[in-house]
Amino acid sequence: MLRQMLRFGLVGALATLVHIIIGFLLIQSGWQPLTANVAAFATAFLVSFCGHLGFSFADEDVDPMTALWRFSLVAIAGFSVNEALLFGLLSRTTLSGTLALSLATGCAALFTFWLSRVWAFRSSDLRVDARTGTHGLN
Repeated sequence: MLRQMLRFGLVGALATLVHIIIGFLLIQSGWQPLTANVAAFATAFLVSFCGHLGFSFADEDVDPMTALWRFSLVAIAGFSVNEALLFGLLSRTTLSGTLALSLATGCAALFTFWLSRVWAFRSSDLRVDARTGTHGLN
């Protein structure tokens, strides 16, 4: 479990870094922060899903298509949190666009981690626990 958490953290950190770098570059190129955030999110989504499926949860018996639609919902929820926080920070504070984007993205990453771990990449198969012999949903 600890190994999986570390792998998830590495992929999440990479996706978050990609999100922030793309967003920063687009904002510095003249894009509006909210629009830049959409493009940065789309890029980070690809990095995140591929990384989690192939690395973080590679040892899980999860159907890739099920994981894709679940993770898409998780990512949309995380992005909604991100965009709402970014909007709030931009409209209610004097933070720069890049600092506001960094804060909003970091908070959304924590939210996305939790939902991914408990639902998106979890197998819904009924299995027998080899240690206890009990049945349960994984």
